[in-house]
Amino acid sequence: MTLRSIFLFPLAALVLAAAVLVGASPAAHACSCADLTPAQAVGHADAVFTGTVVNVQVGDGDPFGPRPPAVYRFRADNVYKGAPAAEFTLASDLDGASCGYKFEPGTRYLVFAQSGTSGAAERAPGVSLSSSLCSGNIPVEAGTGLLRPGDERRASHESWSGPVDAALIAALGPPVKAGRTSAAPSSPQPTAAPPADRGTPVAGPGRPVAGVAVASAALVAALAAGLLLPVLRARRRRSGSAQHGDLT
Repeated sequence: MTLRSIFLFPLAALVLAAAVLVGASPAAHACSCADLTPAQAVGHADAVFTGTVVNVQVGDGDPFGPRPPAVYRFRADNVYKGAPAAEFTLASDLDGASCGYKFEPGTRYLVFAQSGTSGAAERAPGVSLSSSLCSGNIPVEAGTGLLRPGDERRASHESWSGPVDAALIAALGPPVKAGRTSAAPSSPQPTAAPPADRGTPVAGPGRPVAGVAVASAALVAALAAGLLLPVLRARRRRSGSAQHGDLT
């Protein structure tokens, strides 16, 4: 080994190590999240629900470009914010350094998702929701019931929105069952009949229509007039004959 190679080998190793550190350091510290109060976690999200991961899709992507995000499909059970859909689909980066959140298939979560085309959703065509390490997602006990204090599945799991406690449940508020597109119909109320016009009485049992009564009276009057007219004429004739006899 020459003297030159003795000096160049350590120098090359130092340069390589520095390059690795410089390249890895930004990625390792790229994700920085601020602590959220439960109310802030709910306020920053466009959809909040509990649901179980039923499908995960990861595309191939461009080997020279950024890694495509994973697309997760959830079967929801309770929706605390947003439309009460039966299923939700969202995207999240695979790399934790990019604040990606890895949802495990078959696991139930309290999910905080944001809408829009920024972040992971921008690189997942057809997906409008995304979530990240900073969103406040929490793995919870399996099932479909309402959340209760202490329902966090792993006590050691760190969430930026805190544990499942009374403060978080109060911030979530009452949920809507997933898949319910409208409120349950209420019992039909009896509809009051509109008040009848006093000038036009309504026909009914025991209550004749005024128009019928008037028509009947007119008919009786006409018949009476028809019967009396010959009698009156006869009386006039008799009266005229008597007056003529008196004059003669």
